Amino acid sequence: MNTQINILQKLFICIVLMGLVFNSAQAQMLHLENENSFLTVFGSSNLHGWKVDANTKNGLISFNNLQSCEVESLTFAVLTESLKGAKPGITSTAVKALKADKYKSILYSLVEVKNVIDKGNGVFELETLGDLVIAGTKKTIPLNFDVTINGQKVTLNGKVQLKLTEFNITPPTGMLGAVQAKDDVFVKFETSFINNNLVNNIL
Repeated sequence: MNTQINILQKLFICIVLMGLVFNSAQAQMLHLENENSFLTVFGSSNLHGWKVDANTKNGLISFNNLQSCEVESLTFAVLTESLKGAKPGITSTAVKALKADKYKSILYSLVEVKNVIDKGNGVFELETLGDLVIAGTKKTIPLNFDVTINGQKVTLNGKVQLKLTEFNITPPTGMLGAVQAKDDVFVKFETSFINNNLVNNIL
């Protein structure tokens, strides 16, 4: 597991160096706490429901103004092979369907904050657009989520409905075709970000 986390952290450094532009003199950057963050994918089939949990996650969020929730950038990644179901069969089916041998990570990057609603007590509702890459296919999706600011700690809560086929993923089957997964999946997340330096943690 430590090896998986190190791989994901190094991937994030590459993303930062290659694509993320931060106004470091002004922006405040926070990084994700893997152990205090949760992401679950829920789906269903013709026989029963299923879910997988992401065990290895990483992310960065930066603010031009933390107290008013002026988000400058947000990036989030899940190590595909870290997705685990309640049964080994669910785990292996999910990892295979997501082509984990070829595409090691699921990546999300904020594109635009369209609206911010101050709900009071440090809670803000954000309406955003972002690029989501699953199994090598990128799609710009709308994503609404709540941001809770508590001192130097920030928590994101949200959910989104996706279709597997929109990412060129064929809904998997099992038991010689007797079990057929449905196209729609729901992703729920609660991610915690703190004011520590990611690079120092890796070193």
